Amino acid sequence: MRPYARSVDGPADRTVGGPADGPVDPTVGGPADRAATVELVASEVVRPLRRAVLRPGRPTHESAYPGEGDPLAAHAVARSLDDGAVLSVGTVVPEAPPWLPGTAPAWRPGGTAPAWRPGGTAPAWRIRGMATTPPQRGQGLGTLVLGALLGHVAAHGGGLVWCNARIGARTFYERAGFEARGDVFELPGIGPHAAMWRTVAGSSRPGAG
Repeated sequence: MRPYARSVDGPADRTVGGPADGPVDPTVGGPADRAATVELVASEVVRPLRRAVLRPGRPTHESAYPGEGDPLAAHAVARSLDDGAVLSVGTVVPEAPPWLPGTAPAWRPGGTAPAWRPGGTAPAWRIRGMATTPPQRGQGLGTLVLGALLGHVAAHGGGLVWCNARIGARTFYERAGFEARGDVFELPGIGPHAAMWRTVAGSSRPGAG
């Protein structure tokens, strides 16, 4: 398990034609940083809470996402400092958004990480499986987890980050610099969602000298 820094910093990039890169404030929503620690973990650690919150009563296999075993994927948890219990989880995987031609899965060692331009190619990442135990909601735990995931993106070249957000979580993502794209749509058996996105500046490139 790897403890993770709780912020993502980068200069605003006004060339991307959308939400600017910028800091993610891990304290938004409450004093969670005083009651929890954030770690990057194996995918098996995040699945039980992901299933309990997002797929209750549904088959176990539905809590495993395509691409979560990719070497560039990351899974973050916020754990209680009291007993180590997992209180909040989230995942980021290299995946291009279906609504934006010209993007590509995230930069890989030996490749390049070009800045996104309309009609160009860019590293792209998808946030999935953000979930917090009901008693701990509204305390900033999800913001800590999201900050760790965006930090992972920054450390691997940055790029376009997107998600299909439940309507009730839209404000959460807006506070983190995301903006909505297109109309609200329905995911069968799950509910109404909105596509949301932002960009994250790369802080470094793995393997760079």
